[in-house]
Amino acid sequence: MLSTLFFRPAVAAVGLTLVLAASPAAQAALFKDAQFQTLLDAGRYEDLDLVAKTRLKGKPDDAQALAAAAMASSDVYDAQRLDAAAKFAQACREREPREAACYYAAAEVMGHQVQMISPLKAVGMVGRLKEALHKALELDPTLYAARSKLVQLYLFTPQMLGGSMAKAKALEAEIRASQPDQARLLRSLTLASAEKWPEAERELLAVRAGADGALQADVREAYSQLGRHWMKEQQFDKAKALFQQLQRDQPGKAMAAYCLARLAMDQQQYEEAVRQLERAKTLGGAQQLPLDHRLGEALLGLGDKAGAKAAFARAAADKRVRPNYTKDARKSLAELD
Repeated sequence: MLSTLFFRPAVAAVGLTLVLAASPAAQAALFKDAQFQTLLDAGRYEDLDLVAKTRLKGKPDDAQALAAAAMASSDVYDAQRLDAAAKFAQACREREPREAACYYAAAEVMGHQVQMISPLKAVGMVGRLKEALHKALELDPTLYAARSKLVQLYLFTPQMLGGSMAKAKALEAEIRASQPDQARLLRSLTLASAEKWPEAERELLAVRAGADGALQADVREAYSQLGRHWMKEQQFDKAKALFQQLQRDQPGKAMAAYCLARLAMDQQQYEEAVRQLERAKTLGGAQQLPLDHRLGEALLGLGDKAGAKAAFARAAADKRVRPNYTKDARKSLAELD
């Protein structure tokens, strides 16, 4: 979910979805270096890349900088950049095999790569992805981001490929005392996976994310998932209340406006959808959301074919959103020609 889901791979053939982050005493940041962590939490990947690579020029064996460089290059669905990110993550593990950030960064990279390869190859990558997350958590049991992604891996991977509700619940139970809000979020995920939606909502609404960037990202994804469920059930008022609560809790982030736009579109309120999408573009995390794809759909609903074509063209060239969105945008663009 995904922070930042941050990291949300999906393999349709195996049903795998990883969505991307506390009590202050128990919170563990990915980076010991405060500057790296601040840039990561803010989603400033270009700045993170610059700072990390500047550090590496003077200290090429700096494990934190290697992990930061891997993370910075893992925010796009571009094979060349992801290959470079994988090399940084590998170098990080070789230089400092006891550094949890190295293994987590490797998992982030694989999470993006898995969406750009064939389903058969993706199935083969699941094991390596799981191993990297387990190692990160072994080295730092308080690293919530790794725990969250492992929980989701167990929830959404078919049982024949290693999925396990029991293991997901066990990972949550381990941190109930030390990280109660993180545990509550993970309980919400397991309940949603079991389609116990009212119970999932109660747990989610009780989460207090504080300043934990990874938990904040998971909260955004969980609100989005739960709201989409209520939308499918035609319970639009419940979905709207959720999205508005998220907007109050995280006013500087784009997710709530994006979700409100989707809600408006489901109700054929296209002008409102355009307004929310334009607002979302000005907020944090906008680059990781398929805003132009949705904008094209909304403009098409308003009868603005030229505006829709321009939006779909931008969406089709966007490497920061998941490949299925760019594929859909190319299809929509072709239909308008």
